[in-house]
Amino acid sequence: MKKLYVLFIVLIFFFLSCNSSIVDDPSTVISFSTPRSAHVKLTVENSYNTVVDILINEQMPAGRHTVQFNASNLAEGLYYCIIEVRYDDGVDKIVKKLLLVK
Repeated sequence: MKKLYVLFIVLIFFFLSCNSSIVDDPSTVISFSTPRSAHVKLTVENSYNTVVDILINEQMPAGRHTVQFNASNLAEGLYYCIIEVRYDDGVDKIVKKLLLVK
């Protein structure tokens, strides 16, 4: 009798969603999700790699989360929305471009 072995591969991922451009209304919602509890740091940086806003820097439970970002005090230009998620066994990082047009 042949034995059948089945290997299940579970993809564990997180995502970051934000508008690629902010036009007229300087406020936008940034969404992200983590598959398990982790320390999350969500920042916005300018093109000179200077942090202009720290939106989250805390331990977050697993699941989908949203954060309101108000860019009314920022000048027009290209910014980067960066999320860094620290698990017990490693770090994941995503960078998204954000164009601010007033």
